[in-house]
Amino acid sequence: MTPWTEIASVAVLGLGANTENLPVGLAYGLARRRIGLPRNLLIAAVTTAATLLPLIAGRDLRHLALTPAPDILGGLLLVALGLFNVWRERRGRRVAGPAVAPAPARAAIGLRETLVLAAGLSLNNIGLGFAGGIAGLGALPVTLSVAGFSVALLWLGEWLSGRATHTPGALAWLPIDGNLLLVAVGVLVMLGA
Repeated sequence: MTPWTEIASVAVLGLGANTENLPVGLAYGLARRRIGLPRNLLIAAVTTAATLLPLIAGRDLRHLALTPAPDILGGLLLVALGLFNVWRERRGRRVAGPAVAPAPARAAIGLRETLVLAAGLSLNNIGLGFAGGIAGLGALPVTLSVAGFSVALLWLGEWLSGRATHTPGALAWLPIDGNLLLVAVGVLVMLGA
């Protein structure tokens, strides 16, 4: 493997391990839920560990790299999280009554939700880690790539949602609920997309 091939492989692995992070960050932003830097770093640590452990074991456990179970479990967690958030929002609206209130401030997600989100985003990385281990990619470059893309893409999704919601009429043509987007991402993960 040439150095350029290894650099490209590490970058693609880092990006591939975090493709869900952009729409998840967007979904949380649209749902007026803030992930924030400390939670983002925790999610990056979990997703990186979930990639590195299989990467290290990849040479010995080659036959497990093809199992679809991590994608299915990760997708189910994302779908469950999105549906739970929809239920919680609907329940909150019933309690609040029909009066129109100003838009609530962006509430930060809690530690439990952060860990569930991290698990959902990291389970599909197991197969990528095995593949990287089989390909002989180094642990340090993969760590930097996976963690860097995780933080950057979650932040970018939140930032884009903030820009869209602060621009009058930016989302008027797009009838999207951030939690339903999270469910859709979970379904796509389960399908291996």
